[in-house]
Amino acid sequence: MRSGHINKNLLRWFLPVVIVVLIVFVFQIVSSQRAYHIQGITPQDGVLDIRDADVSNCVFNIANKWDFYPAALYTSEDFASGTAGVKAGPDASASDAPYGTHRLRILAQPNRYYTICSFSLDYASRVFVNGSEVAAFGRVADNAENFVPQVGYMTIPLFSGESGEIEIIYQYGNYVHKDGGYIQPTYLSTPQNMEQFKATNDLVSLSVSGGLLLLMLYFLLSAAVRRKADFLCLAFCCLVMALRDQNFFNIHLLPADTSWYLVYRVFILIVMLMPVSILLLLKCMYAKATKHWTLYAYLGMAAVAAVLICVLPTQDIVTVSTAAYYGSIPYLLYLIFGIIRHYIRQRRLNAVDILVLSGFFVLLAGLLYEAILTGDSSEVTHYGAAAYGMLGFVFLNAAAINLQIQEREAALIESRSRGEMLERMNRLNMDFLHKVAHELKTPLTVISGYAQLTGMQLAAHHISDETPGNLKTIQQEAQRLADMVTRLMEYSYGRKSELSFGRVIVPELLENVDAIAAPMCLKNGNTVKIAANSGADVHGNFEMLLQIFINLVVNANKNTQNGTIAISASDRERDGLVLFRVEDTGSGISPEDLPHIFEQGFSSSGSSGLGLTICQEAVEAHGGEIWVERTGPEGTVFAFTVPKEGEQ
Repeated sequence: MRSGHINKNLLRWFLPVVIVVLIVFVFQIVSSQRAYHIQGITPQDGVLDIRDADVSNCVFNIANKWDFYPAALYTSEDFASGTAGVKAGPDASASDAPYGTHRLRILAQPNRYYTICSFSLDYASRVFVNGSEVAAFGRVADNAENFVPQVGYMTIPLFSGESGEIEIIYQYGNYVHKDGGYIQPTYLSTPQNMEQFKATNDLVSLSVSGGLLLLMLYFLLSAAVRRKADFLCLAFCCLVMALRDQNFFNIHLLPADTSWYLVYRVFILIVMLMPVSILLLLKCMYAKATKHWTLYAYLGMAAVAAVLICVLPTQDIVTVSTAAYYGSIPYLLYLIFGIIRHYIRQRRLNAVDILVLSGFFVLLAGLLYEAILTGDSSEVTHYGAAAYGMLGFVFLNAAAINLQIQEREAALIESRSRGEMLERMNRLNMDFLHKVAHELKTPLTVISGYAQLTGMQLAAHHISDETPGNLKTIQQEAQRLADMVTRLMEYSYGRKSELSFGRVIVPELLENVDAIAAPMCLKNGNTVKIAANSGADVHGNFEMLLQIFINLVVNANKNTQNGTIAISASDRERDGLVLFRVEDTGSGISPEDLPHIFEQGFSSSGSSGLGLTICQEAVEAHGGEIWVERTGPEGTVFAFTVPKEGEQ
């Protein structure tokens, strides 16, 4: 039953999250495909021929097969005059030269407008189109002293003119790190398609990173209110993942004149802190699974790496960041070992644990995917991939938290219901004990009175014919008191924690009712009469049936003075049932109260109002029914049925 409950809760919270995420991705894919289609195109010997290409219906991704001139800064005049040097061979890499020139000639239809867009070259670049400078990022120079780095996203309009030929020249300079100067993925299409292309990229970038920043603020507020380290680590993770997106961090978030040396150090520091933030979160959520000193050692290593990134030359900080990545692997494996050992010792894995572990798997998968493809995929290099894993982690943990809240609410409701039931049972027991204590006083009072009278007679040496009668009365009342105590003990010890139903002998049941009820009714001068006209046994619980009779007799005795309370049983009036009656000669039940007497808490005399409700529940538990057969000034008759043994 517990497993089924967990599975239902798991589907209830996990499945909607998956569906929502899939709908978002499908909607994005459909929208992107409707807006444009990306198609790769490769220049041949530095020339891109698009005269026969359908540019209006797709966006071309130009492969990095431009003419490359390392360690030289050429312009269109140099190529036109023939003073430009010989281009590099196909094996040459832009990373081998701190500055150089890339050139591409496009053959297009005459008098057509196009647009290209791309990130600028690392880390300073100038762009010339048909001899005119159209864009500049930083300052390109052939020496580090005059070099000023800057990176940006560029959108450059093109016009083919009468000749249909477009010449594009990139000059780059890079004294920031050892790799760079290569052509970033460059896209070409009509101006309308390029606007849609840019808008889609910006929408995804701003939505993901902006959403993570909002989550960061939420988790910071939660950490301040609830004072839990888990939320602080979540806020740190969201911040790092949001700033990992270069398009968001560098293009949209920072001012254009921000020093690129500072931006670059901060960006490498962010990349280095990504695995640190994830492992710190994993440690916080499973704090007891591993030793704390290992965390301090790992954080010490990360702190050293962070300091080195801040003080070392920019050419060396990528190496430090990479080393920190590799240094995170042993601690990750140690955490995984500790978590597996934790669940082995716990010997259970509930729905909440599955959701949390799934979230960490998605997060670590995104981080691993990014670490493998950074440098090989421009999309991953500039936009990252771990941010999507972070969103998946937050979604799955939100589902886990909601599931946990639901389970706690269910446990609280169950606890409240159990408390109310215990309170009700305690109240009934107290009422019963008060009644028993009162009824036990009756024979004790008689015994005490006759004992005092007899004592006075003996003291006065006045023994009359009444003295033996007094002693006999004392003996009878003592025996009656002993019988009452015996019956009460039998009733008390006969109760079990779990109700069991079986054969109940009717005369024996009524004999016990008489032994308990008769003394209780003497207070009001009432006489109990038993009439067992039933030879059949019933199928039920002895103590529960006894409780039904006690409650009915207590109510009858309360409303009867110097009368008779008759208890009878008949097996001839209903097929397969024994009909019991409790009849009194009291004042009856008023017509206004009669429809409500079985309602819980209803009472016209100020009592708890639970007696008849308990009787009804007990009778229905036996498969019978209870009702008022008649009532009026001559008295009231309660009747109820219980199945015969073998007829249940």
